[in-house]
Amino acid sequence: MKLSDHEKEHLRMIRGGLSECTVLLKKNGAFPLASPCTLAAYGNGVRHTVKGGTGSGEVNSRFFIDIEQGLERAGFTLTTKDWLDAYEKKKEEAYKAFIASVKKEARKQHVFPTVFGMGQVMTEPDYDLPLRHDADAALYVLSRISGEGSDRQNIKGDFLLTDTEVRDIRALDQKYDRFMLVLNVGGPVDLTPVKDVGNILLLSQLGVETGAVLAQILLGKENPSGKLTTTWAPASDYCPDIDFGNPDDTDYREGIFVGYRYFDAAGVKPLYPFGYGLSYTEFSCGQAETRISGTLVKVLIPVQNTGSFPGKESIQLYLSSPRGSLIKPEKELRAFAKTRLLQPGEEETLTLSFDLGDAASYDPEKQAYVLESGKYIVKTGRNCLDTRDVSIIEIPGTVVTKRVRPLFGDPGFADKAYGRDSRPEDTETSALPCFTVPPEAFAGTAVSYEREETVLPEAEKLSDEELAYLGIGWFNPKGGILSVIGNASKTI
Repeated sequence: MKLSDHEKEHLRMIRGGLSECTVLLKKNGAFPLASPCTLAAYGNGVRHTVKGGTGSGEVNSRFFIDIEQGLERAGFTLTTKDWLDAYEKKKEEAYKAFIASVKKEARKQHVFPTVFGMGQVMTEPDYDLPLRHDADAALYVLSRISGEGSDRQNIKGDFLLTDTEVRDIRALDQKYDRFMLVLNVGGPVDLTPVKDVGNILLLSQLGVETGAVLAQILLGKENPSGKLTTTWAPASDYCPDIDFGNPDDTDYREGIFVGYRYFDAAGVKPLYPFGYGLSYTEFSCGQAETRISGTLVKVLIPVQNTGSFPGKESIQLYLSSPRGSLIKPEKELRAFAKTRLLQPGEEETLTLSFDLGDAASYDPEKQAYVLESGKYIVKTGRNCLDTRDVSIIEIPGTVVTKRVRPLFGDPGFADKAYGRDSRPEDTETSALPCFTVPPEAFAGTAVSYEREETVLPEAEKLSDEELAYLGIGWFNPKGGILSVIGNASKTI
């Protein structure tokens, strides 16, 4: 297929950053490979590679390089063609049975099958195929599809691995000195049964170049340098007070304790924490320096590549607020920065900045966002569990940063507060550098949103149904399945 000039330019622009969207979760030194070699490639994602999500997460493209194609184009010789062919037949059989079950259930509920099947995803089938292939190295590519209308489920073949996936991944890790588990997924899966595997790469879903990027990473031409934006743990370890999937109302009872904030408060250590990610190389961080100008906080931290490969590292900055009357997480991410590509032995000083006013919390009694008086602890680290205290900022008085007016009344439920509060007591002393930011430093920065809201006369005349149609741009209630919201942008 011949690409246009603008397509080539687009691919050139995105190609350099795709490996930075991958996350190396585990390593034992077996990768990268010195050159293309014979490769035993197993798993549903070798040929059924997922380039993006469902619904609004999917993009039609003129070409796509799956993992099998990407590996072979890079010079690898796959020794598992017969296994992939056999798995293809198992997959087709499972898919036919899945479609039949959807149609059967739709008839029972007197629903059009296309409508009933929207959002339903076939779980991965079990299989019994021998792992009898020899090769210089091996991969198992585990794929999962998800997206708009296709929420993940805590079942085998979806969030959980199937019994055969666990069996084969463990067996391959034992058989091959060079084995990597590759995760072609758009969100977490429970890796508990295979957590001891020596090499795990979160390839993610990288669009049309997904297969090509994996080949470059295996050969060390690209170095994975991404960090996790979610916390990976078994389903039982996540916040229990979630209310997703209710078609009428969703009560966000977890309040501010979303993601890593909940794990901190509950004292639960996940498999892989928020912000986590390794590299083929190693890095060390020097002494951090804090500088404050008004309410702007800057932390300078030197980062050195101490390993044997070129690579990039990201450093994160968290802030712990003092104990007070308001509920606060143990720490909150306030800034992050990434180095340029550092050669072995090379160093770069990163600057991480944030404004203290952004750390304010809503006080329902004051109807305002406030910074409570006390000591704020600045922390830096490579992920939310690997941090060190670098400085203390004391605010000797409560500061109002924003005045607001509640418009929606009582939501009908209260936010939950979880577990421990390991933030330092306000009276704690420390040998860390200490800075004082007086309340006067925030003078002139306070914002007020107390004005009366106005409604256009034209909008007041519309019914709730008409306002709903207005909110989605265009909708024809007589249009049936072809008039869903996702088609609104191209339907007249």
